[in-house]
Amino acid sequence: MVAANRRSPLTLTLAAVAMFIATLFFWLSAFSVPFIKGIHYIHTRENDVKFGNFGWCAGPPNTGYPGTVCYKHVGYDWSPWLPGNEHTTGALMLVALTAAFGTLAFFSLMHSIMDLRSGMCSFFLTILTTFLATLSFLLVVIIFGTAHRRFKRDNLDPHYGAAFVLVILGWLILLVTPPLVTIGWFRERRYRNRPEGYRA
Repeated sequence: MVAANRRSPLTLTLAAVAMFIATLFFWLSAFSVPFIKGIHYIHTRENDVKFGNFGWCAGPPNTGYPGTVCYKHVGYDWSPWLPGNEHTTGALMLVALTAAFGTLAFFSLMHSIMDLRSGMCSFFLTILTTFLATLSFLLVVIIFGTAHRRFKRDNLDPHYGAAFVLVILGWLILLVTPPLVTIGWFRERRYRNRPEGYRA
């Protein structure tokens, strides 16, 4: 009972903070254009088109209509600039899945801080979230890195947006969470193996 009520290792608190920040970044990227107009992966300024996770928004230079026209869909095609087809961009669903599992991992870590016996669940969710984040990172870099090169070749003046940066930062932050959780888990295991009289 003493071990369960003991204050959690600092590493678990740091892991929870890192998980919260990274998960927030992935949620913002998942709800980029056309939901959050100021967040996008790439913006072609020549024809004023912004590309997001679940669609795009185009301005008057592209549509011929006043104002902005947005398209919302899981998977969209913008050939020949975006590689693949709607199935390729549909795989960006991984960004939202990363955010969802990151949320579960965060609450699991918070529970571990209060009750260290739930550490194994936190470790599993942290590893799973980091794995999904790695897949999301690779997908975003490949899709929009290729698109940026093709847009630039056709003189469409492409610029990376906040969502592109947030995914990269979120992935980098998540890379430190498994070691932090592992260190916290081993410290707690070592604590439990100590004689009762030596526990502090």
